[in-house]
Amino acid sequence: RIKIIHNENNLGTFATRIVGIRQALGEYIAFLDADDYLTNNACEISYNATQKSAQAPASLSPAKQNKAKQSKSKQSTQEQIPDSKPDIVFFGMCFEPRTFKRVSPPVLCKPLFGDEVLCEVFAHCATPPWHICAKLYKASHIRGAIEKLVAHMGENVRLTMAEDVLKSFWLTALARKSIGIPDKLYVYCDSSSSITRKIDAKTRDKKIADIGQVITELGKLSQVDCLRANASFSIAQRRAIAILTSVQVLEHRYDGLINGGWGGAAYIMACLKSLRYHRKWQTFVRLLGCIFSLGYVKL
Repeated sequence: RIKIIHNENNLGTFATRIVGIRQALGEYIAFLDADDYLTNNACEISYNATQKSAQAPASLSPAKQNKAKQSKSKQSTQEQIPDSKPDIVFFGMCFEPRTFKRVSPPVLCKPLFGDEVLCEVFAHCATPPWHICAKLYKASHIRGAIEKLVAHMGENVRLTMAEDVLKSFWLTALARKSIGIPDKLYVYCDSSSSITRKIDAKTRDKKIADIGQVITELGKLSQVDCLRANASFSIAQRRAIAILTSVQVLEHRYDGLINGGWGGAAYIMACLKSLRYHRKWQTFVRLLGCIFSLGYVKL
């Protein structure tokens, strides 16, 4: 049941996932990072949710339901939508070990249709649930979206930071339907070896460069007709770029420590500058923690 795929070279996370998507055989696909794990019943619960959704009578968006009523069509919902199973299933995430520093991202539980999916993920949440994990994807949907992405970007893209944003943008923009379940089925395990935990000049510069590349690629999506056709494209694109720019600026918060100093002033300045682009409560908590601890607490 376990298929191991060997690549001659280290392709990086972005390209490696594309290889996995192409070789997966199941009806649905879920991603799992090396340090993390799924609860024992995660696949069963999430797949059962797709079955229930397909059997539910309200598998059309409200607008389409009204249109169907007006036309007095005698076709069933299943006949109107050949495959009414969701393209994406959102489920919850928890952290191990537990910490106040991390808050579980929101789970979009209500059924979403068409343009609503991109809008809810990228335009409505203060902290968008655009991570590629903690979701179940219909294989046919994710393969179609990824091939379009590869045709636009190419395959030899090496990214280690914020690469989830690009894939999620394509997947949500092209999705016809999504559902969600509140169960926390994905367990994110904190790792000191993760690139997000390292504090040194080389790692900082690599993260900033990767985020900058993702921002550039998000800007280029305006050239993709199938994405621009989504009514929420413009607002989702602008917001994603603003949030990532904020994250990019925030990467400078440890510059003082990297340069061998106290680091308090650089930390506060980076937090304040990041708020120009995107305001979220976590940044205000960082500021208050640093100020009230006289610079000793740097979250």
